[in-house]
Amino acid sequence: MGILLMLDIFQWFAVLIGLTSYRLVDDRFIQTRIAKAYTLILNVITVTMLPVALMSAVKLYYVAVWLPRFMWITPFVLYAVNYVVIVQTLISRCHRDSILMELHHLVVKLNREMGRAEKKMNSKLRRLFYVKTLTTSYLSLCYILGTFLFSDELTFSMMLSAFLINNGYNILIATTHFYFVAFWQVARGYDFVNQQLEELISTPSPLTSRYTEEMRSLWSFHASLSQTAHKINRIYGRQMLASRFDYIIFTVINGYIGTIYTSSEPTTLFAKCYGGLLYWIRTVDFFMTDYICDLVAQYQSMPKHTASEGVMSNELCSYVIYQNSMNLNLKICGLFPANRKQWLNMMGAILCHSVMLLQYHLMMSAKQHNQ
Repeated sequence: MGILLMLDIFQWFAVLIGLTSYRLVDDRFIQTRIAKAYTLILNVITVTMLPVALMSAVKLYYVAVWLPRFMWITPFVLYAVNYVVIVQTLISRCHRDSILMELHHLVVKLNREMGRAEKKMNSKLRRLFYVKTLTTSYLSLCYILGTFLFSDELTFSMMLSAFLINNGYNILIATTHFYFVAFWQVARGYDFVNQQLEELISTPSPLTSRYTEEMRSLWSFHASLSQTAHKINRIYGRQMLASRFDYIIFTVINGYIGTIYTSSEPTTLFAKCYGGLLYWIRTVDFFMTDYICDLVAQYQSMPKHTASEGVMSNELCSYVIYQNSMNLNLKICGLFPANRKQWLNMMGAILCHSVMLLQYHLMMSAKQHNQ
């Protein structure tokens, strides 16, 4: 019940920030005219007014004495990438809504089958969902509160700009959360299939009609899960490629700006904790998106070592051959797989570029000092 409530709250939050116009009512996704009009108006405002807000934020860096003049391009690059990815996210909304509806039908069937078989969710998947929800909630709360934290120093127009920018950041965070939840539901389905198969394998009389019917039903459900996983990967492919590039730029440039700011200006402990936690929590949050893809691939091809210990029926033998011959290759736009190894490679690239940026800063600072 707690997970369903969290999913419902997040769906309403996604409507509020303009990421989708569909909301869950009585176990059905509906789109009212009011919600559709509200989302469209908010998207238009975001696309047209966000560049103005971002340019006003860039101007704040121009007058900042702690940012060297030769590094003026860093905030411009950061906000330019942010804007392009936000616009791409809003433009592709209809495609994500289509997979949302299809996934919902699959989840309804999964919940019905789990209730009939009296199966419970894997504790690992439950903990994973709570961790991801916690990181997403923290980031969203930080971006919402970020509009009001320094209200004494900001004018009304600057407050509006901060609201638009932070709402755009919430769109980026919510999109990756949708991606995670979609694959998390697929992983939950694979886990249920694996539990049922283990139970069928251990049955003493596998040649009954009920056994054959149950085996074919699980096979069909497993194939539906694989088909849905490929659709999710295809529809979210460009979005996740853009989100990954945005995250790399965010990590490198914000890491540099945060380091220079805290070492050059007197900063309160609250500001340091606020910026540092936001930086590291987003790292954990993005790791979860790669980790869930890795987990889905593991659950999809879970080895059936116990199958050879019992009586092998024709259906079970055919299913084992089917599963062993089918690999869930979740590649982002066909370029690279989304898994823990790739995440570590990405973090290595981020560390390398961060060091290069700091080296350039030190070199140019020494050159200006000598002059």
